[in-house]
Amino acid sequence: MNFRVSARTILHLGSELISSDGVAFYELIKNALDARAANIAIDVVYRLKYSIYSEILRELGEDRDTPEVLRQRYIRSLEHRRTWRELREVALVDGLVRGAPDLEELQDALQAARSRSTFIDALRSANRIDIDDNGEGMSLHILQSVYLTIGTSYRADQKSQQYLEDSEEQRDEEQEADGHDPDVILGEKGLGRLSAMRLGDRVSITTGEEGSRNWNTLDIDWNDFADAADADLQSVRVEPTVGDAKGRSEKGTLISITALRSEWSATKLQDLAIEHFSKLSDPLGPNSRLPLVLTFNGAEISIPRFADFLLEQAHGRFRARLIPSGLNAPRISGRMQYLRHNRSRDLRLSTLELQTLTDLDVATIERVGEFSLDVYWFNRRLLTKIEGIGNLTVVRRILAEWAGGVALYRDGYRVNPYGGPYDDWLDLDRDAFSTSGFKLNRGQVIGRARITQRGNPFLIDQTNREGLKENPEKQAFVKLLASIMELYRQYLNEVDRDIDRARRVTAAEALERFRNEDERLASLMPALESALRESEGGRNLTRQFRSTVAELRAAAELVQRAAGAQDRERSRVLHLASIGLMIESLAHELYRATAAGLETIAQARRSRNPSTAGTSLRVLDSQLRTLQKRLKVLDPLSTNARQTKETFELVNWVEDIVGGFASRNEGRRIEIVTRVVPSGAEIEVRAVKGMFVQVIENLLNNSVFWVAAQHRERMRLRLSRDDDDSIGRIEVTIDVRARRIIVTDDGPGIPEERRETVSNRSSAPSRRNRARASAYILRARSPNTTAER
Repeated sequence: MNFRVSARTILHLGSELISSDGVAFYELIKNALDARAANIAIDVVYRLKYSIYSEILRELGEDRDTPEVLRQRYIRSLEHRRTWRELREVALVDGLVRGAPDLEELQDALQAARSRSTFIDALRSANRIDIDDNGEGMSLHILQSVYLTIGTSYRADQKSQQYLEDSEEQRDEEQEADGHDPDVILGEKGLGRLSAMRLGDRVSITTGEEGSRNWNTLDIDWNDFADAADADLQSVRVEPTVGDAKGRSEKGTLISITALRSEWSATKLQDLAIEHFSKLSDPLGPNSRLPLVLTFNGAEISIPRFADFLLEQAHGRFRARLIPSGLNAPRISGRMQYLRHNRSRDLRLSTLELQTLTDLDVATIERVGEFSLDVYWFNRRLLTKIEGIGNLTVVRRILAEWAGGVALYRDGYRVNPYGGPYDDWLDLDRDAFSTSGFKLNRGQVIGRARITQRGNPFLIDQTNREGLKENPEKQAFVKLLASIMELYRQYLNEVDRDIDRARRVTAAEALERFRNEDERLASLMPALESALRESEGGRNLTRQFRSTVAELRAAAELVQRAAGAQDRERSRVLHLASIGLMIESLAHELYRATAAGLETIAQARRSRNPSTAGTSLRVLDSQLRTLQKRLKVLDPLSTNARQTKETFELVNWVEDIVGGFASRNEGRRIEIVTRVVPSGAEIEVRAVKGMFVQVIENLLNNSVFWVAAQHRERMRLRLSRDDDDSIGRIEVTIDVRARRIIVTDDGPGIPEERRETVSNRSSAPSRRNRARASAYILRARSPNTTAER
């Protein structure tokens, strides 16, 4: 026995798959574009107020959306249930929309009604939406075998055949020429026809192909499916017929939807034009203008064109592209610009860096497929009026219409709802508002990501057209976009910090200026007193002047003490953070050493051989000495010692630091060694010993991370084998003559374009922002200076 499909099922599909009027229009327009329409017209004719229309249907018991039990309860609650003739007078007196087209025709139809059913039919015909296109049209066979098949594979088969017939080189050339595929087929699920149900209860289709003699017609009343309820779907008869004669050159499709299911107005249609129709095709693309005309009651509703002049007001721009295959792929290539400050930087992320940034495996990134990102950023506080456009208020309003984050376009047409007013799919607002700068929130961004059907086959539209299907590739796509957007936000903040730092006046500089001015005032004081001492008022003014200068000196002293306290507190916090990180690693070593020591003691107790006990004691002594040596590294980081300079021998100290680090990482199969040049040399320095521990351990951590990451990448590319051999080498060289320490490793290194960025950042590794160099240098300029990076 097979599944039975009840008639009411068709209503659930239409009402639940198509979630909004905007999505319904998108599907109908998409169908026209797939039919190669050069012109599409949408005309909304609104002659009867929806509030009156729905009230009459509800009182007559004809509204489809109200459940039967509630409908009967409503009818019983009426003190006086009006007849259809009484309700007709309500429609004629209170319901007509003045100035609507063909209003007399509606009045005549209502007045001519001689029965309840003809009155309801006139009511349902009062308002309509016409979607008229000059596309290829449909034959009677297509109308019957394809249009009436829900979920047909007709368009999907066309798409597959198209890909088979066209060479990949040809389609790539077409796509590269103007940014999208001109022959792309947008539909493939066979559900777009249900969009008409979202807009109205009845639909009438008139269609025909070029060369045919007659139009073909199809009329559907969705209420018939509600009336059939649990009966089989086939019990509702829907049959296309041959219609009026037409010229052989005529072609196209007219979809007329009546019994509209919501209220309409010029304002509502204008809002749809701004939010949906203006952005249905890529506004930043070469073919951004849809062949679409909107009218409401005969008056044209303008579809806003993208405000190109806004781009000239942008304060930043970011372009990026994922290259999923080929040499050194997958990788990201792009350019970050801060236009306001005339700064720019290339963005290049290797396969290894992409994995580190996103925690994604290479195979998943490859399946995402190629995409591009183009973003314009605006600092709303810095916007200005534009001559010929309007004042600042107007400019901000226009920006608000087009901003909203990163919209998604497939083959030049939008994938809803990404980049919409209520959609923050890349978490731009959360990331922006979690920082003090609020930078790169959706209200500041006009952007688009572009994908294609051919290049991104795993990024699939949901059946209801509300975004992409949830799968690993979609999640990876979102993570990739969000991660590189975060890099751009960090870049903007970094430039702002650089600019602020260049303009910033430090406390020391301010105090120096005050001292200079104080000295100048002191030199002027004798002349001032001499000029003013002749009168009592002058002497009083002199005393007030001296008192004010004294107060200024006291205030300067307070500023100096506060600045010193702030510096000490900042240093203390940084040291405490470093101590916490080091204790975490040393705790593991302490546990391992004590466990080994306890095992040695246990072995000694079990042994009755005195020589064996002696050996065990020597092993235990060695273990305790090693532990003591490792813990010695932690002592200079204690609170009492953290700011204490002392004179010490540097070579042995660095060897202790490196040795302790190597012992904690011996299971990683990375060779970590120390080399002294010249061999056996020593050097004394006067410095803070704990700072050497912090800096060298940070650099070694970076090197270990990237050596291990590079090994994993080489394993993926089958350039290395997973055997017991060393996977890399880290060398710490102490150059005594040059008074410097060099940390080198054989990891991947830093691309040339990112070295300036890395040199300005902390060496401590982090998941979001790891950067490392193939060599780090610590210099000790003299015994009286702290080692510096």
